[in-house]
Amino acid sequence: MREVAVLGVGMHPFGKFEEKSVTELCRTAVEAALQDAGMQWREVQAVSAASSRFSGGKGWGLNGNDVVEDMGSTGIPVYNLSAGCAAGGNAFNVGYALVAGGIYDVVLVVGGEKMPKGFIQTSGVEEETDPEFRRQRCVGVPGPAFWAMQCRRRMHDYGTTEEHLAKISVKAHKNSVHNPNARFRKEFSMEEVLNSPLVCDPLRLYEICPVSDGAAAALICSADVARKRTSNPVWVASSCVATVGFEGGMPGGVAGMIPQRKVQHSDAAAAVANAFDAAGVAPGDLDLVELQDNTVYYELAFPEDWGLC
Repeated sequence: MREVAVLGVGMHPFGKFEEKSVTELCRTAVEAALQDAGMQWREVQAVSAASSRFSGGKGWGLNGNDVVEDMGSTGIPVYNLSAGCAAGGNAFNVGYALVAGGIYDVVLVVGGEKMPKGFIQTSGVEEETDPEFRRQRCVGVPGPAFWAMQCRRRMHDYGTTEEHLAKISVKAHKNSVHNPNARFRKEFSMEEVLNSPLVCDPLRLYEICPVSDGAAAALICSADVARKRTSNPVWVASSCVATVGFEGGMPGGVAGMIPQRKVQHSDAAAAVANAFDAAGVAPGDLDLVELQDNTVYYELAFPEDWGLC
């Protein structure tokens, strides 16, 4: 396997942009990544794209084709995928494998989506045999209710309080003030968070991520290309993907085996563990962790699942 470097990155700010298509959002991110890398579109040899089924264009699964036709039909291959909340990470993993395996020297990884209003309907198909349909329609558990039940369990097991949860929201919003791509660039006090509307007990409005439109892109390349363009490449130590295992504390469908341990997301835990092994590092070697925080609960749960604390 070859060394892989990130040569350039770009983003479209997150928010609600009714006047823009998902392809326009992606174009902004791609052009920013090209500029950051000092590259031209014609130098890109392949595209690994994360697609959203909520967005326009050719539809779910063909976001990369829309991007290529918009940027210029140079005949390059496109690898489309959709993996829910993990689509961006999966697309990066595919791009990483293509470069590390010597298939291509320069790969664009891009993802973008335009989200509908309200609760996210995971399935979108009213099919009685579909577990996601049954979970959301028959059991009545959309995302916020699902997260709230996990959070309530944590509060029961470990004594987590609403104040603990609110502190995470306060910290995150404080960080957003300095991020030009953030959806809301505003600080909130503890009182404001704790007094925000209750969505699903115990989670409040300012403790749950808003559905947003946005896009991001990265240009990754081989070591030879990187060293010709910069004296200080950003190397990819590892990139790993996993799915839920029997040992998880949560069934993947409506029913599952009795969990062997209290790991709520065994897929994420496995991916992190594999990434540590591939990179030859341990939790104590980390200087920064960026994680998916659909709600403040995950910022407490994930680091524990992953052995960071």
